[in-house]
Amino acid sequence: MNDYIAALGSRAVATQSPLSSRIALKIMENGGNVVDAAITASLVLSVVEPGWNGIGGGGFALIYSEDLGMRALDYRETAPLNIRVEDYQNEEDISIGYKAVAVPGTLKGLWVLHQEFGEYDWKKIIETVEKYTESTTVSKLLSRCVHHNLDNALYKLKLFKESRETFLRNGDVYPEGFTISQNRFRSTLQKIREGIQDFYEGEIAEKLQEIFNMNRGFLSLKDLSNYKPVWREPIVTELELDNRNLKMVGFPLPSSSILIMHGLKTADYLELHKKDYYLELAYLLTHLITERLHRICDPLFYNGDPLELLSEKNIRKTAETLQTYGLELLTDKDTGGTSHISIIDGTRKMCISLTETIECFMGSGLTINGVLFNDEMHDFTIEENHPNSIYPGKRPASSMSPMIILDKDDAPEIIIGASGGLRIISAITQTLLNYLVRKLDPATSILRGRIHVKKGKIIVEDNARDEVLRSSLASKLPISGVREVSMYPGTDLYFGAVQAIFKKNDKYLAVSDPRKQPGSYAEN
Repeated sequence: MNDYIAALGSRAVATQSPLSSRIALKIMENGGNVVDAAITASLVLSVVEPGWNGIGGGGFALIYSEDLGMRALDYRETAPLNIRVEDYQNEEDISIGYKAVAVPGTLKGLWVLHQEFGEYDWKKIIETVEKYTESTTVSKLLSRCVHHNLDNALYKLKLFKESRETFLRNGDVYPEGFTISQNRFRSTLQKIREGIQDFYEGEIAEKLQEIFNMNRGFLSLKDLSNYKPVWREPIVTELELDNRNLKMVGFPLPSSSILIMHGLKTADYLELHKKDYYLELAYLLTHLITERLHRICDPLFYNGDPLELLSEKNIRKTAETLQTYGLELLTDKDTGGTSHISIIDGTRKMCISLTETIECFMGSGLTINGVLFNDEMHDFTIEENHPNSIYPGKRPASSMSPMIILDKDDAPEIIIGASGGLRIISAITQTLLNYLVRKLDPATSILRGRIHVKKGKIIVEDNARDEVLRSSLASKLPISGVREVSMYPGTDLYFGAVQAIFKKNDKYLAVSDPRKQPGSYAEN
């Protein structure tokens, strides 16, 4: 197996970068805990893999501690307060440039996590990250994704002077292995060594307001100074499989974790693995993604109790009527500029499942002070009177689904999450079905070929094609392949990238999805 796909130890880390994982382990070696390690990994990722997450975006953190139990911090971006909904008329309005930017929450979220749980000095974390801005090696992943113009990345970056100067070489793609300097981002990091006030209330915030005003954007100093992460109650439900009692813990709305939990319960009720697996799986995924598009939203705007999805009555009804939903999923709004981090320290009995995003790959394309800004307005629904319609101060629906699964003794069994837009839901669901129901080993559970349902087609990964063609699914809908960005034989980045940790006897096995870039590390 390739380097960095799997690693076993008492401490384990899975991210999409070997460097960020190695540094996270180093932080724990030097006295930091898993939260300190995750904060550092997040910030390192924003330097070495900037197209996926960073302080211009937002995220969700799900934390388990034997002493403190489960905690969930929502630092999802919010719609600016002075938005004009009528200005959002098409895809470009919500996905490129100044109008596409929602209020970034990542830096405030990381700060709140550090204030609540951190044991390692914040200044030392920032200084650790700073040195990688001086000389950043362009990865195969970053170079290839820009080259393929993933989510219009090349087009977006060319529109903005600082983005061109930072991420392009004379207007073209930096080749793999090339070394670049990110001096502007280093300057921003230096201003937050002692705290984050400058970004949300001080000089940086004032400059952001000025620039957005000049360019008819909506982000303001008031938005930044008023932004607050929210502690939410994690969703907990039990799942019994083969006489094993597991406790699934997911991030609440506006996350989609509840849909994965709902899907696993439905699959268990249906005994999916004993039937025409890929046909039933396609119906299940269609149902889950349809629910994501119509039900998931800011909890302040949710009409009803989302926990009804986990009730026995709802699971039974879903299972019995699943095929009546059909397979005609009518969306193609499916992007993936997201990153996931899973970390456990078995010796200190603490773990974290953290997903962050800047929405599409390379976000809005807009870079200011070295910070690549999100296009999170893209995650709202343009239509009016929808639970996920644009509204000032609102948090958009998210496919991000950090989860932790506990065993009967309430010890972490699986720490999992993924990147890949709507494919996060299908990637995590298929990985957990592979491991918990089909009894595949952890690495195979992630590497096994995936399917995805999109606009009246079944999109099939190369290494699942033969199995799918042998199933009756092949007679229901056109079977289509995809070539978005292939990083590993038989797989494609299109199908999402799972970062997970599995309990293995008294150790933990980190498995990092090579569809993106594997970065698993572990030590005893």
